[in-house]
Amino acid sequence: MTDDASVIRARAASVLEAGTVLSSSTIEERAHWLAEAATALAQKAHEGRAALSEATGLSIPMIEWATRTTVGTVAEDAMLALTQDARKAIDRAPDPIAMLSVILAGNVFTASVRGIVVPLLFGVPVLVKASSRETVFPAMLRDALRSADSRLGAAMSLVEFPGGDIEREAALVESAEAVSVYGSDETVAAMAACVEDIPLVAHGHGVSVAYCGSAALDDAHIGRTIDDLSLDICAYDQRGCLSPQLVYVEETPYRSATDFAERLAEKGLGPMSRTLPRGPLPVSVGAAQAQWRGIAEVEGALLRGDTFAVSIREAQPIRWSPGFRNVTLVPVSALDEALRAMQAIGSNLKCVGADPASISEVQARLAHGSTLSAYACALGAMQTPPLDAPADGRPIWHGLFRT
Repeated sequence: MTDDASVIRARAASVLEAGTVLSSSTIEERAHWLAEAATALAQKAHEGRAALSEATGLSIPMIEWATRTTVGTVAEDAMLALTQDARKAIDRAPDPIAMLSVILAGNVFTASVRGIVVPLLFGVPVLVKASSRETVFPAMLRDALRSADSRLGAAMSLVEFPGGDIEREAALVESAEAVSVYGSDETVAAMAACVEDIPLVAHGHGVSVAYCGSAALDDAHIGRTIDDLSLDICAYDQRGCLSPQLVYVEETPYRSATDFAERLAEKGLGPMSRTLPRGPLPVSVGAAQAQWRGIAEVEGALLRGDTFAVSIREAQPIRWSPGFRNVTLVPVSALDEALRAMQAIGSNLKCVGADPASISEVQARLAHGSTLSAYACALGAMQTPPLDAPADGRPIWHGLFRT
Protein backbone atom coordinates (compact mmCIF):
# COMPACT_ATOMS: atom_id res chain seq x y z
CA MET A 1 0.00 0.00 0.00
CA THR A 2 1.29 3.46 -0.90
CA ASP A 3 -0.08 6.94 -0.29
CA ASP A 4 -0.45 9.45 -3.09
CA ALA A 5 0.46 13.13 -2.84
CA SER A 6 -3.06 14.24 -1.89
CA VAL A 7 -3.16 11.82 1.05
CA ILE A 8 0.28 12.96 2.19
CA ARG A 9 -0.77 16.62 2.09
CA ALA A 10 -3.97 15.85 4.00
CA ARG A 11 -2.03 14.06 6.74
CA ALA A 12 0.46 16.90 6.92
CA ALA A 13 -2.39 19.38 7.42
CA SER A 14 -3.89 17.18 10.12
CA VAL A 15 -0.56 16.89 11.93
CA LEU A 16 -0.01 20.65 11.77
CA GLU A 17 -3.43 21.26 13.30
CA ALA A 18 -2.79 18.67 16.00
CA GLY A 19 0.52 20.34 16.78
CA THR A 20 -1.30 23.50 17.82
CA VAL A 21 -3.28 21.51 20.35
CA LEU A 22 -0.22 19.56 21.51
CA SER A 23 1.73 22.76 22.15
CA SER A 24 -0.84 23.81 24.75
CA SER A 25 0.13 20.83 26.91
CA THR A 26 3.08 20.92 29.31
CA ILE A 27 6.41 19.16 29.01
CA GLU A 28 5.49 17.14 32.09
CA GLU A 29 2.22 15.99 30.52
CA ARG A 30 3.93 14.99 27.29
CA ALA A 31 6.66 13.09 29.14
CA HIS A 32 3.99 11.16 31.02
CA TRP A 33 2.04 10.36 27.85
CA LEU A 34 5.16 9.24 26.02
CA ALA A 35 6.17 6.96 28.89
CA GLU A 36 2.71 5.40 28.77
CA ALA A 37 3.02 5.04 25.00
CA ALA A 38 6.35 3.26 25.48
CA THR A 39 4.69 0.74 27.77
CA ALA A 40 1.95 0.17 25.21
CA LEU A 41 4.53 -0.17 22.44
CA ALA A 42 6.39 -2.86 24.37
CA GLN A 43 3.20 -4.87 24.66
CA LYS A 44 2.28 -4.40 21.00
CA ALA A 45 5.76 -5.44 19.88
CA HIS A 46 5.65 -8.52 22.09
CA GLU A 47 2.30 -9.55 20.70
CA GLY A 48 3.46 -8.81 17.16
CA ARG A 49 6.96 -10.26 17.46
CA ALA A 50 6.40 -12.83 14.73
CA ALA A 51 5.26 -10.15 12.27
CA LEU A 52 8.21 -7.95 13.24
CA SER A 53 10.60 -10.86 12.76
CA GLU A 54 9.23 -11.51 9.28
CA ALA A 55 9.33 -7.81 8.36
CA THR A 56 12.86 -7.16 9.61
CA GLY A 57 14.59 -10.49 9.05
CA LEU A 58 15.71 -10.54 12.69
CA SER A 59 15.15 -13.50 14.97
CA ILE A 60 12.32 -13.34 17.50
CA PRO A 61 14.75 -13.24 20.48
CA MET A 62 16.47 -10.29 18.81
CA ILE A 63 13.12 -8.54 18.30
CA GLU A 64 12.33 -9.02 21.99
CA TRP A 65 15.74 -7.74 23.12
CA ALA A 66 15.71 -4.73 20.78
CA THR A 67 12.22 -3.66 21.80
CA ARG A 68 12.88 -4.08 25.51
CA THR A 69 16.13 -2.13 25.53
CA THR A 70 14.85 0.66 23.31
CA VAL A 71 11.55 1.17 25.10
CA GLY A 72 13.45 1.21 28.38
CA THR A 73 15.08 4.51 27.39
CA VAL A 74 11.71 6.28 27.14
CA ALA A 75 11.31 7.04 30.83
CA GLU A 76 9.75 10.17 32.35
CA ASP A 77 12.84 11.16 34.32
CA ALA A 78 15.09 10.77 31.27
CA MET A 79 12.76 12.90 29.16
CA LEU A 80 12.50 15.66 31.75
CA ALA A 81 16.29 15.69 32.12
CA LEU A 82 16.61 16.02 28.35
CA THR A 83 14.32 19.04 28.28
CA GLN A 84 16.36 20.72 31.02
CA ASP A 85 19.56 20.11 29.05
CA ALA A 86 18.01 21.67 25.96
CA ARG A 87 16.89 24.77 27.85
CA LYS A 88 20.36 25.25 29.31
CA ALA A 89 22.07 24.79 25.95
CA ILE A 90 19.76 27.18 24.13
CA ASP A 91 19.92 29.64 27.03
CA ARG A 92 16.31 30.64 26.61
CA ALA A 93 12.85 29.12 26.42
CA PRO A 94 12.93 26.90 23.31
CA ASP A 95 10.66 27.97 20.44
CA PRO A 96 9.62 24.71 18.75
CA ILE A 97 9.13 24.50 15.00
CA ALA A 98 5.61 23.95 13.67
CA MET A 99 6.21 20.52 12.13
CA LEU A 100 8.99 18.04 11.42
CA SER A 101 8.98 15.59 8.52
CA VAL A 102 10.94 12.41 9.25
CA ILE A 103 12.23 9.91 6.69
CA LEU A 104 13.11 6.59 8.27
CA ALA A 105 15.66 4.00 7.22
CA GLY A 106 14.89 0.29 7.37
CA ASN A 107 18.07 -1.29 8.72
CA VAL A 108 17.40 -0.86 12.47
CA PHE A 109 13.68 -1.02 13.16
CA THR A 110 13.76 0.64 16.60
CA ALA A 111 15.69 3.70 15.38
CA SER A 112 12.33 5.38 14.76
CA VAL A 113 11.74 5.72 18.51
CA ARG A 114 14.24 8.51 19.24
CA GLY A 115 13.45 10.23 15.94
CA ILE A 116 9.76 10.47 16.81
CA VAL A 117 9.61 10.59 20.62
CA VAL A 118 12.04 13.50 21.06
CA PRO A 119 10.17 15.93 18.74
CA LEU A 120 6.85 15.04 20.36
CA LEU A 121 8.36 15.61 23.79
CA PHE A 122 9.15 19.20 22.78
CA GLY A 123 5.69 19.69 21.30
CA VAL A 124 6.75 19.30 17.65
CA PRO A 125 4.30 17.25 15.56
CA VAL A 126 5.81 14.78 13.11
CA LEU A 127 4.87 13.44 9.70
CA VAL A 128 6.77 10.20 9.19
CA LYS A 129 7.65 8.38 5.99
CA ALA A 130 8.24 4.75 6.84
CA SER A 131 10.89 2.78 5.00
CA SER A 132 9.41 0.57 2.30
CA ARG A 133 11.43 -2.25 3.87
CA GLU A 134 9.78 -2.02 7.28
CA THR A 135 6.42 -0.48 8.12
CA VAL A 136 5.23 -2.73 10.94
CA PHE A 137 7.05 -1.12 13.88
CA PRO A 138 6.31 2.53 12.95
CA ALA A 139 2.62 1.60 12.76
CA MET A 140 2.87 0.02 16.22
CA LEU A 141 4.47 3.19 17.55
CA ARG A 142 1.73 5.33 16.00
CA ASP A 143 -0.97 3.18 17.59
CA ALA A 144 0.79 3.25 20.96
CA LEU A 145 0.90 7.07 20.88
CA ARG A 146 -2.81 7.17 20.11
CA SER A 147 -3.60 4.82 22.98
CA ALA A 148 -1.68 7.00 25.45
CA ASP A 149 -3.43 10.29 24.64
CA SER A 150 -5.51 11.50 21.71
CA ARG A 151 -3.64 14.82 21.49
CA LEU A 152 -0.31 13.02 21.36
CA GLY A 153 -1.52 10.44 18.85
CA ALA A 154 -2.96 13.04 16.49
CA ALA A 155 0.41 14.82 16.35
CA MET A 156 2.13 11.90 14.60
CA SER A 157 1.02 10.49 11.26
CA LEU A 158 2.53 7.88 9.01
CA VAL A 159 2.80 7.75 5.22
CA GLU A 160 4.16 5.09 2.89
CA PHE A 161 5.49 5.43 -0.65
CA PRO A 162 8.56 4.34 -2.62
CA GLY A 163 11.63 6.53 -2.29
CA GLY A 164 12.53 8.65 -5.30
CA ASP A 165 8.97 9.77 -6.10
CA ILE A 166 9.53 13.51 -6.54
CA GLU A 167 5.87 14.54 -6.29
CA ARG A 168 5.26 12.60 -3.09
CA GLU A 169 8.53 13.68 -1.51
CA ALA A 170 7.60 17.30 -2.23
CA ALA A 171 4.23 16.75 -0.54
CA LEU A 172 6.00 15.22 2.46
CA VAL A 173 8.23 18.22 3.14
CA GLU A 174 6.37 21.27 1.85
CA SER A 175 4.58 22.00 5.17
CA ALA A 176 7.56 21.16 7.37
CA GLU A 177 9.85 23.64 9.09
CA ALA A 178 12.62 21.02 9.14
CA VAL A 179 13.23 17.60 7.64
CA SER A 180 15.08 14.78 9.39
CA VAL A 181 16.51 12.09 7.11
CA TYR A 182 17.81 8.69 8.17
CA GLY A 183 19.42 6.56 5.48
CA SER A 184 22.18 6.31 2.95
CA ASP A 185 24.19 9.27 1.73
CA GLU A 186 22.32 8.92 -1.57
CA THR A 187 18.98 9.29 0.24
CA VAL A 188 20.24 12.35 2.12
CA ALA A 189 21.53 13.94 -1.11
CA ALA A 190 18.24 13.32 -2.89
CA MET A 191 16.25 14.91 -0.10
CA ALA A 192 18.67 17.85 0.12
CA ALA A 193 17.85 18.59 -3.51
CA CYS A 194 14.14 18.30 -2.75
CA VAL A 195 13.83 20.48 0.36
CA GLU A 196 15.46 23.62 -1.10
CA ASP A 197 15.42 26.19 1.75
CA ILE A 198 13.96 23.92 4.44
CA PRO A 199 16.59 22.98 7.07
CA LEU A 200 17.73 19.39 6.65
CA VAL A 201 18.89 17.31 9.63
CA ALA A 202 20.94 14.56 7.98
CA HIS A 203 21.66 11.18 9.51
CA GLY A 204 23.53 9.56 6.64
CA HIS A 205 25.88 6.64 6.25
CA GLY A 206 27.81 5.82 9.40
CA VAL A 207 29.99 3.18 10.98
CA SER A 208 31.22 2.52 14.50
CA VAL A 209 34.26 0.94 16.11
CA ALA A 210 35.30 -0.43 19.49
CA TYR A 211 38.45 -0.11 21.53
CA CYS A 212 39.69 -2.67 24.07
CA GLY A 213 42.64 -1.45 26.13
CA SER A 214 45.11 -3.71 27.86
CA ALA A 215 43.19 -3.63 31.16
CA ALA A 216 40.15 -5.08 29.41
CA LEU A 217 42.17 -8.12 28.37
CA ASP A 218 43.53 -9.18 31.74
CA ASP A 219 42.16 -12.24 33.51
CA ALA A 220 39.98 -10.19 35.85
CA HIS A 221 38.18 -8.29 33.09
CA ILE A 222 38.32 -10.26 29.86
CA GLY A 223 35.11 -12.17 30.55
CA ARG A 224 33.09 -8.96 30.81
CA THR A 225 34.89 -7.50 27.79
CA ILE A 226 33.98 -10.52 25.67
CA ASP A 227 30.34 -10.48 26.80
CA ASP A 228 29.88 -6.75 26.19
CA LEU A 229 31.66 -6.69 22.85
CA SER A 230 29.77 -9.75 21.61
CA LEU A 231 26.46 -8.07 22.37
CA ASP A 232 27.49 -4.93 20.49
CA ILE A 233 28.52 -6.99 17.45
CA CYS A 234 25.46 -9.24 17.40
CA ALA A 235 22.75 -6.68 18.17
CA TYR A 236 20.56 -6.07 15.11
CA ASP A 237 22.85 -8.56 13.31
CA GLN A 238 25.44 -5.78 12.96
CA ARG A 239 23.30 -3.86 10.46
CA GLY A 240 23.23 -0.41 12.04
CA CYS A 241 25.54 2.58 12.10
CA LEU A 242 26.19 1.91 15.81
CA SER A 243 27.33 -1.66 15.11
CA PRO A 244 31.11 -2.03 15.59
CA GLN A 245 32.81 -3.12 12.40
CA LEU A 246 36.38 -2.69 13.65
CA VAL A 247 37.69 -3.55 17.09
CA TYR A 248 41.07 -2.04 18.03
CA VAL A 249 42.77 -4.34 20.53
CA GLU A 250 45.75 -3.23 22.58
CA GLU A 251 48.06 -6.21 22.62
CA THR A 252 50.09 -7.09 25.71
CA PRO A 253 52.94 -9.54 26.30
CA TYR A 254 50.34 -11.82 27.84
CA ARG A 255 47.45 -11.43 25.37
CA SER A 256 47.75 -11.08 21.59
CA ALA A 257 44.97 -9.99 19.26
CA THR A 258 44.84 -13.56 17.98
CA ASP A 259 44.34 -14.90 21.49
CA PHE A 260 41.60 -12.35 22.05
CA ALA A 261 39.92 -13.23 18.74
CA GLU A 262 39.86 -16.90 19.65
CA ARG A 263 38.31 -16.07 23.02
CA LEU A 264 35.78 -13.75 21.38
CA ALA A 265 34.71 -16.48 18.96
CA GLU A 266 34.56 -19.30 21.49
CA LYS A 267 33.23 -17.55 24.58
CA GLY A 268 31.33 -14.65 23.04
CA LEU A 269 30.00 -14.86 19.52
CA GLY A 270 29.40 -18.61 19.65
CA PRO A 271 27.19 -18.54 22.78
CA MET A 272 25.52 -15.32 21.59
CA SER A 273 24.36 -17.15 18.47
CA ARG A 274 22.20 -19.22 20.78
CA THR A 275 21.02 -16.42 23.06
CA LEU A 276 20.31 -13.92 20.25
CA PRO A 277 20.26 -16.01 17.06
CA ARG A 278 21.14 -14.34 13.79
CA GLY A 279 18.35 -13.94 11.28
CA PRO A 280 18.44 -15.56 7.83
CA LEU A 281 21.34 -14.41 5.65
CA PRO A 282 20.04 -12.66 2.50
CA VAL A 283 21.44 -14.01 -0.75
CA SER A 284 22.99 -10.65 -1.66
CA VAL A 285 24.73 -10.44 1.71
CA GLY A 286 25.93 -14.02 1.36
CA ALA A 287 27.86 -13.11 -1.78
CA ALA A 288 29.42 -10.05 -0.14
CA GLN A 289 30.26 -12.09 2.94
CA ALA A 290 32.05 -14.74 0.91
CA GLN A 291 34.14 -12.08 -0.80
CA TRP A 292 34.97 -10.30 2.47
CA ARG A 293 35.99 -13.51 4.17
CA GLY A 294 38.13 -14.60 1.21
CA ILE A 295 40.05 -11.32 1.21
CA ALA A 296 40.39 -11.45 5.01
CA GLU A 297 42.11 -14.82 4.81
CA VAL A 298 44.59 -13.46 2.27
CA GLU A 299 45.30 -10.25 4.21
CA GLY A 300 45.56 -11.76 7.70
CA ALA A 301 43.80 -14.51 9.60
CA LEU A 302 40.14 -15.49 9.82
CA LEU A 303 38.17 -17.40 12.45
CA ARG A 304 34.88 -18.78 11.15
CA GLY A 305 31.78 -19.81 13.05
CA ASP A 306 28.41 -20.99 11.81
CA THR A 307 26.94 -17.47 11.93
CA PHE A 308 29.97 -15.20 12.41
CA ALA A 309 33.56 -14.56 11.39
CA VAL A 310 36.43 -12.70 13.02
CA SER A 311 39.21 -11.26 10.86
CA ILE A 312 42.59 -10.27 12.33
CA ARG A 313 44.48 -7.79 10.18
CA GLU A 314 46.28 -4.46 10.09
CA ALA A 315 44.42 -1.17 10.37
CA GLN A 316 44.93 -0.06 6.78
CA PRO A 317 43.44 -0.27 4.30
CA ILE A 318 40.04 -0.33 5.98
CA ARG A 319 37.83 -3.00 4.50
CA TRP A 320 34.23 -2.80 5.70
CA SER A 321 32.35 -6.02 6.16
CA PRO A 322 28.78 -6.66 4.99
CA GLY A 323 27.69 -6.79 8.64
CA PHE A 324 25.78 -9.86 9.80
CA ARG A 325 28.39 -10.62 12.48
CA ASN A 326 31.53 -10.33 10.37
CA VAL A 327 34.00 -8.22 12.35
CA THR A 328 37.65 -7.18 12.09
CA LEU A 329 40.08 -7.11 15.03
CA VAL A 330 42.98 -4.71 14.59
CA PRO A 331 46.03 -5.11 16.87
CA VAL A 332 47.38 -1.78 18.18
CA SER A 333 50.10 -0.77 20.63
CA ALA A 334 48.00 1.85 22.46
CA LEU A 335 45.02 4.21 22.18
CA ASP A 336 47.07 6.73 20.18
CA GLU A 337 47.52 4.23 17.36
CA ALA A 338 43.82 3.38 17.39
CA LEU A 339 42.80 7.04 17.23
CA ARG A 340 45.18 7.66 14.34
CA ALA A 341 43.58 4.77 12.47
CA MET A 342 40.10 6.17 13.16
CA GLN A 343 40.98 9.47 11.49
CA ALA A 344 40.57 7.83 8.09
CA ILE A 345 36.88 7.22 8.86
CA GLY A 346 36.26 10.93 9.41
CA SER A 347 32.70 12.21 9.82
CA ASN A 348 31.22 8.79 9.06
CA LEU A 349 32.35 7.54 12.47
CA LYS A 350 29.26 7.58 14.70
CA CYS A 351 30.30 5.88 17.92
CA VAL A 352 33.33 4.45 19.70
CA GLY A 353 32.64 1.77 22.27
CA ALA A 354 35.34 1.45 24.93
CA ASP A 355 36.11 -0.69 27.96
CA PRO A 356 35.56 0.81 31.44
CA ALA A 357 39.25 1.56 32.02
CA SER A 358 39.57 3.42 28.70
CA ILE A 359 36.23 5.19 28.32
CA SER A 360 37.16 8.46 30.07
CA GLU A 361 40.27 8.96 27.98
CA VAL A 362 38.47 8.05 24.77
CA GLN A 363 35.72 10.56 25.55
CA ALA A 364 38.25 13.29 26.32
CA ARG A 365 40.28 12.65 23.18
CA LEU A 366 37.22 12.67 20.95
CA ALA A 367 35.89 15.84 22.58
CA HIS A 368 39.12 17.72 21.95
CA GLY A 369 39.78 16.38 18.46
CA SER A 370 38.89 18.28 15.31
CA THR A 371 38.37 15.46 12.81
CA LEU A 372 35.95 13.08 14.49
CA SER A 373 32.45 13.93 15.76
CA ALA A 374 31.71 10.47 17.17
CA TYR A 375 30.56 10.03 20.74
CA ALA A 376 31.99 7.42 23.08
CA CYS A 377 30.09 4.96 25.22
CA ALA A 378 30.75 1.83 27.24
CA LEU A 379 31.11 -1.52 25.55
CA GLY A 380 27.84 -3.38 25.74
CA ALA A 381 25.85 -0.16 25.30
CA MET A 382 26.73 0.80 21.75
CA GLN A 383 23.38 -0.39 20.38
CA THR A 384 21.25 1.03 23.20
CA PRO A 385 21.90 4.80 23.20
CA PRO A 386 20.09 6.77 25.89
CA LEU A 387 17.44 9.23 24.81
CA ASP A 388 19.87 12.16 25.18
CA ALA A 389 22.78 10.60 23.26
CA PRO A 390 24.09 12.96 20.54
CA ALA A 391 23.45 12.18 16.90
CA ASP A 392 26.14 12.90 14.31
CA GLY A 393 27.97 15.17 16.71
CA ARG A 394 24.91 17.27 17.54
CA PRO A 395 22.32 17.22 20.35
CA ILE A 396 19.42 14.89 19.64
CA TRP A 397 17.08 17.92 19.68
CA HIS A 398 19.06 19.71 16.95
CA GLY A 399 16.71 21.21 14.35
CA LEU A 400 13.60 21.16 16.53
CA PHE A 401 13.73 24.85 17.52
CA ARG A 402 13.69 28.13 15.67
CA THR A 403 16.98 29.98 15.87
